[in-house]
Amino acid sequence: MNRSLKILIFAKLLLIIFVSYSYSASTTGVADVYKVTMKKVELCTASTSVTSCENAIVIGNTDKTVDIASATAGSSAASYGDTALLPLGVTYTHMRVTIDRKFTIQADLDVSGVDDNCATTAALSGSAYPDGDLSDNEKYEKTPIVADGGTAAEADLYLKNDQMQTCTNAACSALSTENDITYQQGVVSTFQTQHAEGSTSDDHVMVYTLTSPYTVALIAPIIDISFGTSLAVTASEVGTNFCMFEPDEPIVTITIK
Repeated sequence: MNRSLKILIFAKLLLIIFVSYSYSASTTGVADVYKVTMKKVELCTASTSVTSCENAIVIGNTDKTVDIASATAGSSAASYGDTALLPLGVTYTHMRVTIDRKFTIQADLDVSGVDDNCATTAALSGSAYPDGDLSDNEKYEKTPIVADGGTAAEADLYLKNDQMQTCTNAACSALSTENDITYQQGVVSTFQTQHAEGSTSDDHVMVYTLTSPYTVALIAPIIDISFGTSLAVTASEVGTNFCMFEPDEPIVTITIK
């Protein structure tokens, strides 16, 4: 029997747990665009850490970018992977998901203390970045800033390494002191990657506990993954009339039925 996997994407909430640090003023709000790239999905019979996925079965192993802020995301079913190899009678308790550390986000937020709006712009991404690109692990250890009052456009935002510095001017010729970056465990995902200083890995791994254990049966399983963009991005004031942005982790509720 061909048991195909369907991942249903629904709008829900987000929770700020990716990065923990403070600035003089910040706001968390809605993203008009929030693209995340899924790279691998595994089912586990148990898990005790982000590197632990007992009796792992890979059910999806291709890159798929999804805009979870899309108006149609909540009603569309995206086929991802194949459950044909799941052994009958085995009970799974966890799912391990690998995503890309790059998020493409468009947002326009009002931040207290900033004269105008904080808007993501192309100046935060790619060839527009100071020095012309995001080379090596620079994108994981430096955060560019933009002047407030811009017109919102898509920007590439990255999950940072353990140590991160913020640019203190638009040219990024000066940097803040290093900030400690902590990825909280057990708040939404049960475990997730903590990226060591100097890391160049593009992967971020999260382990989720299923809402209830799933035992493989003859009927094709459907996996519901619920997430959304109501609190998808944090904008913070930097210096005078500059803004920085960070993606926030989706609340993900996984049910297999």
